[in-house]
Amino acid sequence: MPMQQTGFVDTHTAGTVDAVAVQALSDWIVEEGLARNNLDVLIRGFSEGVAALGIPLVRMHVSIAALHPTVKGYGGYWWRNRGFVAEEYERSSLPRVGWEASPLRVMLEDNVMAMRYRLDANAPLDYPVLEEFREQGGTDWVGRLVRFGEEGIQTGLPGMLLSWLSDQPGGFSDADIATLDRLVPRLGLACYRIALKRAAEDLLDAYVGTDAGHRVMSGQIERGAASRLYSVVMVADLRGFTRFADETVGEDVLASLNETLGDLADIVDAHKGDVLKFLGDGFLAIFSLEGRDPEAVCAEALAAAEEMCAANGRLNAARGAAGKPPLVVDVALHLGEVMYGNVGSNRRLDFTVIGPAVNEAARIEALCTPLGEQILVSESFAAASGAKLRSVGTHQLRGVARSQELFTP
Repeated sequence: MPMQQTGFVDTHTAGTVDAVAVQALSDWIVEEGLARNNLDVLIRGFSEGVAALGIPLVRMHVSIAALHPTVKGYGGYWWRNRGFVAEEYERSSLPRVGWEASPLRVMLEDNVMAMRYRLDANAPLDYPVLEEFREQGGTDWVGRLVRFGEEGIQTGLPGMLLSWLSDQPGGFSDADIATLDRLVPRLGLACYRIALKRAAEDLLDAYVGTDAGHRVMSGQIERGAASRLYSVVMVADLRGFTRFADETVGEDVLASLNETLGDLADIVDAHKGDVLKFLGDGFLAIFSLEGRDPEAVCAEALAAAEEMCAANGRLNAARGAAGKPPLVVDVALHLGEVMYGNVGSNRRLDFTVIGPAVNEAARIEALCTPLGEQILVSESFAAASGAKLRSVGTHQLRGVARSQELFTP
């Protein structure tokens, strides 16, 4: 942390904290929050700065809510002489044991803005974690809830939780608490700014894809702004889904669709592909050739398609054992040039790929069922891939002037 540690006055010897040093730490918090997006550095620097003021801080914890499909929150804790450890809290139907037994949970759920427990007495404590802190030499625990936004208005980022632990005999002094409370709004504002950026990135990753989200965040937001990109285009679709949906309860349809498409999309991600959009019972994905070897990219895309079919087979076996109908995936792979960018109206845009290559990939996928194949690839893909493929004949693609030979693994 870029702060001079000379000139700080120990709170417990002088009874006050050097106002100049406190202002220096306050300025650093604001500068760090504006200049960088690293929450870990901010929390670690704040903790070290507080300790340098002479405040007897042995541990600090920060947790912030996230806007992410699988992550509920993130943050971390700092220990004197141990450093900072980052944490990420996954969304789960099962509550975390540590969280359930924490005073921070009570603060958040009951909207308690401040809480304090003296640990240097022999009286029993309400929470096991505080007993643990006492056993480790803790003497004083202080918690704070910082709300983001206007009171009473629910947002996806409601706020953050802080806690401080002292091991000084007698705990924190009144001057210590006053100094910490003075600095909390600055820290909260800096954390809020970083959390908002992270939330925007997480939401864009979730709704438009990692690469597309990065391009949007970097400023590619004008309608019609697009670039030419050579890529493998993948179109995946669930065969017979319309009939399945007609015969199945709505909640079961959604659960089955999420289960199936979730597994398939994860495989695409693992093979360096990017799912751009879900199309009802399927999805559109690309494997960019930008700066990459075409044969290697085709190998990744083909491996993804084969793994998707294998995973789909295992899932259908489990569905069959449970008396549920199968959902068979069909996959088409095509190699060509696409336009990659913003399409839509002035106020509602979609960052996606368009062009003949996308249309041809969709037409190829439509032939999977009549040809009795789960995977079909185009001539251009077959030529670039170098893989051993079997021809399934030359076919006319609907709406495409030129017929072409199709292949399957």
